[in-house]
Amino acid sequence: MYKISIIVPVYNAEKHLKRCIDSILSQTFTDFECILVNDCSTDSTSIICDEYAQKDRRIKIINNVISNGSSISRKIGFENSSGEYIQFIDADDWIESNMLEKLYSTAITGNYDMLCCDWYNHNLNNEIIYKKMPSVSNDFISNIKNIILLFGLKGAVWNKLIKRTVYENINFPKEGYFEDKYIITQALYFSKSIMYLNMAFYHYVSNIDSWVHDKKRRIKRYNGMVINFSKIINFLKEKNGNDLNEFEPELNNMQLLIKKRNPKLLKNIIKRVIRLIIPIKVWRICLKKTFIQLW
Repeated sequence: MYKISIIVPVYNAEKHLKRCIDSILSQTFTDFECILVNDCSTDSTSIICDEYAQKDRRIKIINNVISNGSSISRKIGFENSSGEYIQFIDADDWIESNMLEKLYSTAITGNYDMLCCDWYNHNLNNEIIYKKMPSVSNDFISNIKNIILLFGLKGAVWNKLIKRTVYENINFPKEGYFEDKYIITQALYFSKSIMYLNMAFYHYVSNIDSWVHDKKRRIKRYNGMVINFSKIINFLKEKNGNDLNEFEPELNNMQLLIKKRNPKLLKNIIKRVIRLIIPIKVWRICLKKTFIQLW
């Protein structure tokens, strides 16, 4: 049994996978296994996975028979893991060499169920922005309001080292988008002790090729968001009662924001048409001038 199981769902990740795996193998902490779950890739991802598996016995490969998406691939990886703690990493991201050592040593010292850390966001403008986790406590309601019921990456799984026994209670959703928030909602509930490290160890890359930025899948992303947010609501009701006033106003604000993101709304359609006709820079300048005139 390893101390940590690192699970990486991979799909057509040939451009970034080597950087990801290299960062894992460069860890100062060495008692881990790395499970690569290949979700029916059609590029050279399979070849890269095989090459690394031959180099290091800690690397294991699982080849999905059918394409399952990242969430179910994570579940498959978890079910085939043995680590005391679980660390998920996305294939186009990478981690600092001391990430596992820092998180695990803190977890063991304080017997924590969940460790959270900050991260670096590499955006589409090639900027690197330091991102901080909000305040974390052992209060479930406070954590849900500060981490889950806000848009952004605070509810991601990849900047959190979580005990295996916590994940054994968790339902991994099939639908993509907002799936991390649903998973972490459950993890926050089942984690009895949570700790935050005021340091960044994870590099999150906004990849233009990822399905998150694929305009053709806009409706599918929205549907996934609605489904997974409904699962969050149902979970909160199941564990905290039907009266969810304790989660306001964040809960209502999130519901309104999700509705506004419906790609079928007329104003969203108009925005997309305008952006196709007018370059983005010109569009921003026009908006700025209009705002100044109105003001």
